[in-house]
Amino acid sequence: MLCSQKSTANRELWVLNLDHLNPEQQEAVRTTEGPLLVLAGAGTGKTSVITHRVAWMLNHGVASENILAVTFTNKAADEMRARLEDLLPQVDHKIMSVSTFHSFCCRVLRADVHHLGYTRRFGIADASDEEGLIKQVMGEMGIGKGDLDVNFFKNGVSHAKNNLQTPEDIRSNSKRDWAATLAELYERYQRHLCNMNLLDFDDLLLQTLNLWKQHSDVLAKYQDRYRYILVDEYQDTNKVQSELMRTLAGDRRNICVVGDDDQSIYGWRGADITNILEFPNIFEGTRVVTLEQNYRSTNVILKAAGHVINRNENRHAKQLWSTRGEGDPIRVFEADNETEEAQLIARMITQVTYEQRSGYGDMAILFRSNFQTRPFEQSLRDANIPYCIVGAKSFYERREIKDAVAYLRLVHNPRDDLALLRVLNTPPRGIGDKSIDNLKQYQKITGKPILELMHSEDVLKDMQPAAAESLRCFASTSDDAEKTFSEVGGLAEKIHRYLDNMAYLEGLGRIYKSHAEGVARRENVIEFVNSAAQYEARIGGTATLQMFLEAFSLTDDSERVDDQSEEDSSVTLLTVHAAKGLEFPYIFIVGMEQNLFPHERSIRDYMVDEERRLFYVAVTRAKNNLIMTRARQRQKYDKRYSTRLSQFIHELPKELVEFPEADEFFSPATGNQVDDVFSQLRTRFS
Repeated sequence: MLCSQKSTANRELWVLNLDHLNPEQQEAVRTTEGPLLVLAGAGTGKTSVITHRVAWMLNHGVASENILAVTFTNKAADEMRARLEDLLPQVDHKIMSVSTFHSFCCRVLRADVHHLGYTRRFGIADASDEEGLIKQVMGEMGIGKGDLDVNFFKNGVSHAKNNLQTPEDIRSNSKRDWAATLAELYERYQRHLCNMNLLDFDDLLLQTLNLWKQHSDVLAKYQDRYRYILVDEYQDTNKVQSELMRTLAGDRRNICVVGDDDQSIYGWRGADITNILEFPNIFEGTRVVTLEQNYRSTNVILKAAGHVINRNENRHAKQLWSTRGEGDPIRVFEADNETEEAQLIARMITQVTYEQRSGYGDMAILFRSNFQTRPFEQSLRDANIPYCIVGAKSFYERREIKDAVAYLRLVHNPRDDLALLRVLNTPPRGIGDKSIDNLKQYQKITGKPILELMHSEDVLKDMQPAAAESLRCFASTSDDAEKTFSEVGGLAEKIHRYLDNMAYLEGLGRIYKSHAEGVARRENVIEFVNSAAQYEARIGGTATLQMFLEAFSLTDDSERVDDQSEEDSSVTLLTVHAAKGLEFPYIFIVGMEQNLFPHERSIRDYMVDEERRLFYVAVTRAKNNLIMTRARQRQKYDKRYSTRLSQFIHELPKELVEFPEADEFFSPATGNQVDDVFSQLRTRFS
């Protein structure tokens, strides 16, 4: 809560009321100087603490431009920004930095990346670009199909970058047979990226750190501006992210990190739990504040989650509690197989909604792995239960959208050969494989971008006349668009005109044999252009192509939801990883079997601690009711095998768990409920 008053110096001050915060939250808000670790258990109101802490600093003389708040997703950054605007409407939020790690680093690099040999118009390579380029390098090195695959090398390069390992480090520190091969591939891959003026997602972080390490004057500029640093979800940081924030904090050491080591579930993609565990040792004199009052779940749920997670030895101690009462016991049901398990869940959902205890939007089905969704989709469809799947293939992953983005990337960064080769003959322009191979060969010899070579008559003279003319036309249209986009304003209209001039919109009918599919794909591209118009309306008349492409590239597919309205009236199906940060009154955790949850890979690789943290996250998504299910038999390939109950079920306190028969869930309808159903039917058919 805020109320305002005018000071004698005519500067507006705020009286910040913290009475609605609990004592530990207030302590975290008021501690502004020096290193601070806020251990925020699930559902303990950490976002409120962060936003009030920013307000407290502003109220005590800290300039808004001196504060940097960093988190992991655009959704979290937008929520934090919105809460700050509600809390502090008097402050100019445009000069306050609230962003993701990647967005922040992108801003730094746009200003100073020329020190590292890139131009400020660098492009951002996406996951498919990375994979395609690694395949290309594998071909150059003669790595065949019988050798290590593209995912091994892609993950190897990413792991090296996230752990600050250079190719030379890989060569010297690893005794594995593949170390020298990985090191050479890493070097070649990085050389190709630099030649094309491209950075991949890992580079955005790593090159920012390299910039600061190699140019102390650049670092000093950012240290002088960002004197107070807040990092959310610190348990998810990797080595580079931790080092970035430590470097930026410098001698002032005004860094506050907020997180929960019990919710560290991304080790498989580079997150290092030791960052939050060792923070007090890295920053001597760290003040530690532990938030334990939970505002989400009943005490039964919290006690069960705490009892299980206490088995992990390497953690910060905490014990969550709530004023919401004890609540219902956790119930575990068994079914004969995965089909019956799914049918059981559908019947339970129908029963809950029939009794008007909850709506569809209040319920979520959580899986350990995506492959588990199929029988549940079928059972929900059979029962006429609306549902939505979080993490299904995104609108933005469709081929025609990626093509449109590639056209725009090429205009922004003419050195982007990956984008050019994707669309050079899309739609077909009579440029054959031989002509494209010739261009690639000239690029290899000269080191020049392919678009530049397409302007050279010395290159084009070796092509078939029709192909050469198509290449001239493509290059000329791209040049014209580059000039058009250099002017600010009218972004969506320019994109539409450019795609039209490139004959892409009209050409979609030639790419897809079915007329109906061609029309549908064209409508998708028009919708993409509409998204540019919406972005422009949100940003204002200053929106540029670079800004739009950057916002597009730095939005994770899981954050792009095509129809938010569906979620309010549908059962949500999602993996536990995707559920982090969410909450539902009813949670169904399915597939509670050994080797499925915990996953067999985690058992084999001695990583059960992280799997237990994942189970802890799943349990703490529930507000009121938690139901778990297990199939006694499950299909794998062409065989059916018997399962064992998950060890995590055995780890739950016996007094908090019930194992009823399935039929015990379904109680007969009362007279009032029958009357209500007939009343609804009469209304529907009247």
